[in-house]
Amino acid sequence: MVENVLLVTVDSLRTDRFGQDSSAESATNNTEMAARDGLSFKRTFATGPGTTPSFPAMLTGTLPLSYGGLGPLTDERPRISTELQTAGLTTGGFQCNPFLSNHFNYDIGYDTFEDYQNPLMGIATKIFPRGIEINNPKLRRIDDALHITDAIKKSYQLVKGKPRPYVSAEVITNDTIEWLDKTDQPFFCWTHYMDVHHPCFPPEEYRERYDITDVTQTDVSEWYSALLRDPETLSQAEINNLKTLYEAAIEYTFDQIDRIVTHLKDTDQYDDTLIILTSDHGELFGEYGQYGKPERMYDELLHVPLIIENSPGHLESATNELVSLLDVPPLIHDALGLDVPAEYEGRIPGKDDPREFVMAEHEVEGDVIVGARSEDWLYEGDEIHDEHRLFDLRDGDFEQVDREHPDAATVREAVLARLDELDVEAKYLQGDVETDVEDRLEDLGYL
Repeated sequence: MVENVLLVTVDSLRTDRFGQDSSAESATNNTEMAARDGLSFKRTFATGPGTTPSFPAMLTGTLPLSYGGLGPLTDERPRISTELQTAGLTTGGFQCNPFLSNHFNYDIGYDTFEDYQNPLMGIATKIFPRGIEINNPKLRRIDDALHITDAIKKSYQLVKGKPRPYVSAEVITNDTIEWLDKTDQPFFCWTHYMDVHHPCFPPEEYRERYDITDVTQTDVSEWYSALLRDPETLSQAEINNLKTLYEAAIEYTFDQIDRIVTHLKDTDQYDDTLIILTSDHGELFGEYGQYGKPERMYDELLHVPLIIENSPGHLESATNELVSLLDVPPLIHDALGLDVPAEYEGRIPGKDDPREFVMAEHEVEGDVIVGARSEDWLYEGDEIHDEHRLFDLRDGDFEQVDREHPDAATVREAVLARLDELDVEAKYLQGDVETDVEDRLEDLGYL
């Protein structure tokens, strides 16, 4: 039985991503590589098409619109961090998504929580190694001594354009490894990467591999803003560049994840550690005529990877079952030999009965959309656009059909029942939120 848990999450990582479409010779199937020592679950689904409706499932074991809806986590929600901390594990979290910061109460239950949410964030993304690429050894020595002069900062801003609204995967990885070195077992560590989230701009080494070194960070920010607001203004070449940057960012992020796993092996902690790798949602790149993360329940948005290393034996029988990210917290408790809190809404794959369907939901200014997906059907109860839809998935496509189809009664009734339960209050940014946080949310395409 394992003693430790490493939960690695990659923002915006599609299961099918673009590796197979890339022309770069170095392109690899990172998901398969990551699963070489573990189990890959083929049919795992997020609980919503975005960060805010997805992470409550992974970190609290509850549906996103429960407990008052989206926004800051309420005290009433269970938290896996608090549960494991109470059980005696040392807890650490490393992430830089503003929606997952202390402003939204995600820091509760962690002995160490680094979310990089402070007024220096804008500067931090400009200085080595959080963004600036210093390849000259003499300049690097100057940087080590002077911590980057104002002139270098200003030059970097002029050359590179607007800085990324998140710290790089290298920083997240370095901080995670440093914490692991200082932390006694047992531990629970949550490490979240933002580099696959647009605006993607991986280090120069990875841009060279994918032959996109002529693209600037300013280009990426402008293209992604246009992609969300007016995609018709972009050329196909510009859209293809965004796809290629997305793929390069995935490879960069997986190389950083591999550094952590290698460190666990080198320090003889690997065999005692349950390692879980997953994502909160995907992205649309023109499918259904849409881009980004619209409030819909398409597989391209909800189907996420789930890879588990050093897992309990019973999980092997569940790799082809429908799995929800709601199942991550009870799965962790089970692997550690701890009782599963009654408040968790997930199941233990391979132990509990297989799911007939998975649920997902989202909310915009008090109006909600709820989806239920079985193997053959997807039903959307969309109060945002005031319509209900049924999709037949049996031929591998999303074919919209009569929503009263008799064979889809199970998913339809599940959605209608959930809609009857919900009384959602929109509260994304209630109260005072630092200007820096709001600016970064806007740069990330949230506002």
